[in-house]
Amino acid sequence: MDKMEQIYACVRDRDRSKNALLATVTEGAAAGEKAYVEDGTIQIQKGTFFTGENEKNLQGKGLMKINGQEVFLQPLGNQSKLIICGGGHVSQALVKMAGLLDFEITVLEDRPLFAETAKREGADQVFCGDYRELLRQIPDSSDNYFVCMTRGHRFDRDCLLEILKKPHAYVGMMGSRKRSFLMKKDLVQEGFSEELAESLHAPIGLSIGAQTPAEIALSVISEIVKVRSEQSKETALDEQVLEILSRTPEPGEQRVLCTIIEKHGSAPRSAGTQMVVTSMNQITGTIGGGCAEAEVITACREHFYKLREQIPHAACEKRQIRMSTDNAEEEGMVCGGTIVVLLEEI
Repeated sequence: MDKMEQIYACVRDRDRSKNALLATVTEGAAAGEKAYVEDGTIQIQKGTFFTGENEKNLQGKGLMKINGQEVFLQPLGNQSKLIICGGGHVSQALVKMAGLLDFEITVLEDRPLFAETAKREGADQVFCGDYRELLRQIPDSSDNYFVCMTRGHRFDRDCLLEILKKPHAYVGMMGSRKRSFLMKKDLVQEGFSEELAESLHAPIGLSIGAQTPAEIALSVISEIVKVRSEQSKETALDEQVLEILSRTPEPGEQRVLCTIIEKHGSAPRSAGTQMVVTSMNQITGTIGGGCAEAEVITACREHFYKLREQIPHAACEKRQIRMSTDNAEEEGMVCGGTIVVLLEEI
């Protein structure tokens, strides 16, 4: 395992409760040098740029100048986890929608038939049993989004009594305004602070006049995405991309990591979004699709050609991809804008 694979193995296996980031030099003689930083301390690095005096500057996000060099700082967010208590019709619709939005989905249900249905609808994990006991086994994380939509008030109450003891990004409960008011009052009587009780999103979801299970699920996931967007300071790494970067390549396989390091205008993906392209025509992750992504993939293939033919070239380079309004319309895209993509031979 070479140094770069070791770095990404550290990222993969990191303590998710700590503040972590990747720092990459993007241009100049040190282009491509990289460091993994945890709670302000360098854990492992490739190259010699990130040492001593530079370490204290490794904080923040995006492009920065450090000792005259351009460096991209990428805070490492975690994948958002949606934990749904209850496996009824609204839950089933919510599982489908959340699956399109990069949530890791867990469904807790005490009825075997509904638990099996949640599996078929695409939940990543389904556990059947007592709600309170199952919730105690959910790993603590500030990236957990909890939704209570069980079959009855007392089951929702049991869930909330466990959930509100745990770190979370969001807690919501389905129910009427009267039921929601009484639940918050009950939680205060159980010893939770008024502030914590009032943080409960109940009635759950954005007000869109939802009636059907699918419409209610839409209002719920819209509220959750809104909260996630307001709280997010980081771009979570694609776990499949991370898995490829942390393994030893196949014999003869070359890989290029493509990272958006700068975004202007209405480009679809944010800085920190990544994709890996291999010489074996495997593409993992996405930086937005369309002609912009196709242009980046073509640039990766140019790298593979130069590697194969032993043509001198930079192993780390920046590419600016510009999507004018005309180009966007021709490609059937509504967004234009410009992205700067860092290509690194890994």
